[in-house]
Amino acid sequence: MIKELDEEKIHSTLGEKSKDDNGNCVIESDQEVFDFDEITKEIADIYRVKKPLTSCDALYIKDDDHIYLIEFKNTRKSNMPKKELFRKAFDSISNLAFAFFSTLSLEELKERVYLIIVYNDDALIEKEQESVSFNSLKNKLKHLSKSKPTVLFGLEIYENVLYKKVITVEKDIFMQKTYKEIFLST
Repeated sequence: MIKELDEEKIHSTLGEKSKDDNGNCVIESDQEVFDFDEITKEIADIYRVKKPLTSCDALYIKDDDHIYLIEFKNTRKSNMPKKELFRKAFDSISNLAFAFFSTLSLEELKERVYLIIVYNDDALIEKEQESVSFNSLKNKLKHLSKSKPTVLFGLEIYENVLYKKVITVEKDIFMQKTYKEIFLST
């Protein structure tokens, strides 16, 4: 690590980090994580003369080979601020390398870091409606091709370039599947 960070400020919970600007939680969780926004702010205060950087909300280091940067968006996928996500994806890996893994090359780091974007289609009164027939066709094609889940918002450009894997997931699926895979499996 480049400098000593304020230990009290950089620790948080996943539930706290999922809060939007109005204080609404995207998910409920007491899982301990690092407050990556705070870490990024502390880095910028010293090394960028307080010029702000963007960052993902949370950092979870499971082990040396499984490092997760998690961004929560309390918005449905059709309203996703894509340019902001691109900046956060790029700046976050740079901040992570600078703050914690300065001895690793970017090539070594990308083999360990996963970017997860969690969005909330239930955030608005009316959930985004998708075509039943189109979803059926997508599911059949996915099954036939045995492909991995689609990365949304154009973020697939970072997979295998800056991140080992990029995951874009709706909050309910995140809690039912992804959360368990990351936090509850050994």
